[in-house]
Amino acid sequence: MSTAQLVELLGGARVLGRGLRNPLKLADRIEEGLPSLSLERIKAELGLSDVEISRTLGTSQKTISRLRQDPRKVLNGLISDRLYRMARLFQLAVEVLEERDAAREWLLSPKLGLNNRIPLDLMSTEAGSRAVEALLTRIEYGVLS
Repeated sequence: MSTAQLVELLGGARVLGRGLRNPLKLADRIEEGLPSLSLERIKAELGLSDVEISRTLGTSQKTISRLRQDPRKVLNGLISDRLYRMARLFQLAVEVLEERDAAREWLLSPKLGLNNRIPLDLMSTEAGSRAVEALLTRIEYGVLS
């Protein structure tokens, strides 16, 4: 998966600004804070409710509502990092499963390889995200999961 694909998933140059094809520049942008429009983009792409995305990002539904009301708002670094993590794992799931709908469904349903936990619920931590990524990698290479 390329940085360009992730930038596009998060809203592209129109939302994030130009010059983010370099992973380090994208890292700087995440640290500064992603625009709230990126959150709406991921929410729509994954078909998530305010409850689901707020739980994964570790913020309140009220905060999600407030961010929606002002598209110029910028997320804090922690929420931006979690949102990037969601985008990265969604893009990986799309590549492995070869369909966006299959990737959405996969991320939202319990997986035996994750002790019957839902991948989306594990994305709020780096360790959980790594477990999801490892399972997707095993699936990609045909390892019994």
